[in-house]
Amino acid sequence: MKVQIALNKDKDKARKIINNYLSNKKVKIEEIDYQTRYLFNITPVKNRSLKEFYNNIAKIILDLILNIYSKDIIYKQIKTNFRNLKTNEKKKVIEITKELLLNEENFTVEKEYINSQIKNYIMDMSFISIDGFILFRLKGFNLFINLVIDKGVEEFTLEKEYREFIKILQYFVEAQEPKYHLVNIVFEGKNYRLLDKDNKKIDNNFFDEVIAELDNVNISEDDLLISSLIVISPENIVIHLDEENKERDVIKIITDVFQNKVYFCLGCEKCKGKVKIKQD
Repeated sequence: MKVQIALNKDKDKARKIINNYLSNKKVKIEEIDYQTRYLFNITPVKNRSLKEFYNNIAKIILDLILNIYSKDIIYKQIKTNFRNLKTNEKKKVIEITKELLLNEENFTVEKEYINSQIKNYIMDMSFISIDGFILFRLKGFNLFINLVIDKGVEEFTLEKEYREFIKILQYFVEAQEPKYHLVNIVFEGKNYRLLDKDNKKIDNNFFDEVIAELDNVNISEDDLLISSLIVISPENIVIHLDEENKERDVIKIITDVFQNKVYFCLGCEKCKGKVKIKQD
């Protein structure tokens, strides 16, 4: 028993994928170039578990489909269905969609369904032409790709809106006169303290206008922190982090808005809560 896999593109990439799965397996791999097609004959050795063999072959074919053939399909679908996007935006959506598709943690149910179709096919047929299989036998694959594209467009839109949001905040920062040379942000659980370079707590009077404007708005602690930093527009910011807070969204926003003004401290007396706050 052997399985013959035929492709019409990217022989080197296909070889790498096949070898990644089978380099330590007891199989014989033979390559044949036939006109414009590339064939891989894969034969198990004697006493080899056929169940494991077919499982591996199905995974290989799924990887070949996702890594070699999906990009052209994604490009065609986006070009047809998202004509309102600019050329550079289409490229970005394709990139995001491909990353989503190849992430092993995404769309596991859909990939398992495709895998089962592949396995059923190769157990009946010893020859599979990947492009032909996608076109004529792989049920629901285009719908699956459209699902991934929709997720890619959604992530692209969110990312675009985030960049625009950051630009607005940067504009507000640039419009302010810096009120402090250095501000320390010390996180305490979900709360934080703002200290100046001498470890003095920054006067809340600076934030009166922020609180007044946002008095009737449901504002979070993170929103208040960002708004406060914009008001005082420090020349430099030192963020004192711990494991609990290092992945918070507010950290990314502060870093993106203030960019090279931001520095990180991962272990000083402020981080450990041993600094005595000086009061005026």
